[in-house]
Amino acid sequence: MVLILITRLADVIDPADPLGPRIPFAAEAGGTLLAESDLMARSWMGDETGRLLYARWEPGHREAGRLVIEAAIAAAEPGEVLNAATNADIHTDPAERIAVLEACGFELWQEKEGFWWADKGQDLPRPTGITARCLAEVGTGRFAELIAACSAGTLDRIDADAAAAMGPADWAAALLGSAPESTWLLAEDETSGQTLGYVAVGEFDPGVGTITYIGVAPEHRGHGHIDALLKLANRTARERGFRALLSDTDTLNVPMLDAFRRNGHSSEATAWHKWMHRRVV
Repeated sequence: MVLILITRLADVIDPADPLGPRIPFAAEAGGTLLAESDLMARSWMGDETGRLLYARWEPGHREAGRLVIEAAIAAAEPGEVLNAATNADIHTDPAERIAVLEACGFELWQEKEGFWWADKGQDLPRPTGITARCLAEVGTGRFAELIAACSAGTLDRIDADAAAAMGPADWAAALLGSAPESTWLLAEDETSGQTLGYVAVGEFDPGVGTITYIGVAPEHRGHGHIDALLKLANRTARERGFRALLSDTDTLNVPMLDAFRRNGHSSEATAWHKWMHRRVV
């Protein structure tokens, strides 16, 4: 039987990290590093609704992975919510990772499907019936009000829980502060001037963008405005010089899944697929 040694390393404090200080752990056997975990101070968007647990281990060393996860759990305070993610595009054995997390008491919170849109020089007509103005033109206050309003009835499980926990106004502020490099665009009906929704396109990797956030105002849902917003996102990606977009959405958000496919975004073109787990200590 191989003896696995679990070590709590010195806390890491990086003032630039939106997730705050982290508590790192390492699992070793015979001087070989098998697994690591970091218990972050904050959650996904740098908010206070939970703590992110980032664990990774070498293929075949699931026991070491389990041990560093349990060490991170033990370092949390009673009642704290811990979040952990698995991605088929990143982790070599997603099924193993999910099994280890669930063996440690984590439950599936959200599953997300990834979508890839490639700019192949295709015609990208301007969406009709809407005008779009950037955040600098509209102002943060009006944008925040729209984002808060769009939290009502959202089919994104994490967004719904975060908005409920933080309050729509604080949740909107967190969104606006979490993607400073995004192009935030507010869409209005070009005839009436009514606010229809918003979309933000930011950088994912060099040359590849992502639809950071997108939403239709509740009173205007069901009228095809999501298609106009996605067309706007595609055009914005080209304008910013991105060769592609990699975005994702909740697998229970069927209207969004369908809208992505209608507007040239393919789930088959990427391995990106995420499972978000959480547990209460």
